[in-house]
Amino acid sequence: MARMGLSSFPSSPFGGLSGTNSTPIRVLIALAPVAIPAAYIVYLQRSLVRHTAASALISPPDSLSSAASAEGTSDKEALPSDVRHHPEQYVVARERVTSAPVPVSSLRPEFISKKGNLSGLLDSYLSATMTAFSWTPQALLLARMASSLPDPEAYRRTFDAEYLAACRFRPGDRVCGVYVVRSRSRSKGRVVLDLAPPEGWTGPVVGGALVVGFDVDVDRAGRGRRSEREREREREGKGKGKGKDEGEGEVRFVNETVMWRGRDGGKATLLEGWVGRWFHTMMARWLVVKGVEAVTGGKNE
Repeated sequence: MARMGLSSFPSSPFGGLSGTNSTPIRVLIALAPVAIPAAYIVYLQRSLVRHTAASALISPPDSLSSAASAEGTSDKEALPSDVRHHPEQYVVARERVTSAPVPVSSLRPEFISKKGNLSGLLDSYLSATMTAFSWTPQALLLARMASSLPDPEAYRRTFDAEYLAACRFRPGDRVCGVYVVRSRSRSKGRVVLDLAPPEGWTGPVVGGALVVGFDVDVDRAGRGRRSEREREREREGKGKGKGKDEGEGEVRFVNETVMWRGRDGGKATLLEGWVGRWFHTMMARWLVVKGVEAVTGGKNE
């Protein structure tokens, strides 16, 4: 970006606004509230793209089954049975954001057990992403929509950092007001949260779910998967390896958003419009980055 010399501006911030030369200054002042945030958004977007990858599909016209890839979340995990069994009656939008690969060695040491297993990582990552979300304009607006609820204080408490830090994200737990944990799988490293406003809710209701977690990949460390013989040699202390698959691998963190509506009369979801999807994807990228920073202690640059 080209720099403007200081001599291009009047000596006083309020000077030079009269006469024929005032037009450029008036334009700059008028555009400042827009240009400054826009410039920051561009900078933020470029930074987030370096640390994350994103993909999206809308069915129709996309095929719903194309989302259930080896790396993606299965339809059974993300979608209710009605949507899965009658896809012709619904419009489904899916957005998947993944982090850049994070070496296991970059994770905070408390997540790696003596046997090389990852313990507590899922809870900490979820807590960090949900805490970051609680400060977004969307969450602040949701937190204000509690007046019609039977217990507004309990609802608001689910946005508190202390609540989210202590939450273990078990089925039935409510977080950030409108999300309820549907299922949790330690073996898959996933937690599924339904978009389920509490009883008495008078705001908009959207069918949706979040699938949050991580994948461990031991193939990307350059060694590939080891043979059983090599594993046995390491157990006997004869091999040169560490004997810990996880310690040699990398982790990719995942945030997937799924929204659905009926084709007949259903209002378009946020992910269906390109503007809404762009902003939502940027927010999701930011949440992933904040989560990674939390579980690496900021070491993963």
